[in-house]
Amino acid sequence: MSALIQLRDLSFSYNKGKNNQVDAVRHLSLEIEKGDFVGIVGVSGSGKSTLLYLLAGLLEPDCGEYIYDDKNITKISESRKAALRNSDFGFILQDFGLEGDRTALENVCLPLVFSKCRWGKMKKKARAVMERLKIDDLCGKKVNELSGGQCQRIAIARALVHEPQVILADEPTGALDSENKKILMNLLSELNRDGITVILVTHDVSILSECNKVYKLNDGEIETVKK
Repeated sequence: MSALIQLRDLSFSYNKGKNNQVDAVRHLSLEIEKGDFVGIVGVSGSGKSTLLYLLAGLLEPDCGEYIYDDKNITKISESRKAALRNSDFGFILQDFGLEGDRTALENVCLPLVFSKCRWGKMKKKARAVMERLKIDDLCGKKVNELSGGQCQRIAIARALVHEPQVILADEPTGALDSENKKILMNLLSELNRDGITVILVTHDVSILSECNKVYKLNDGEIETVKK
């Protein structure tokens, strides 16, 4: 059985062919199995976020192949990539990416807006996820009234509401204190034990103990730290 994710000689540059070209990812090859908890560490500018955007299909590699669940992502249409993101991938962003003037429940529902769910079913699914994360008491509160730790858990609920196969987390603890870092990593570990593949990028090596695989990115090139 093939790996869930296979990257083969993948490269991506910003401003390609110009004087200010930046080679963000260079000839990167990597395999991620279903159920892995993968940490990718590196300093700012090492290519971590670019790699995450490539995994999400938000960037098109300059060369190489990206195989996800036996589908060649580098050869499918943008509409199919968008459908795949909406069905298989959940995203947790460093700045949470929440809409402050909407309620927590409305924010959690957002990934379902492009699905065929009716509003009542959306709310039911969102509330069920929030109950699982023990934040259902926040349903009616506006996001701009919540703490950083509460917002992070809302972001996790939003990432889970459409039952993704993979969670992509971009510096998920960057805006959190040590207590909320621990809560977040415990939540991600619990989700991973439930079978969700987790891929997080970070510069904070202190949060990598839960990962079964750890890689380091340096100037767009990857090396194994723990496997």
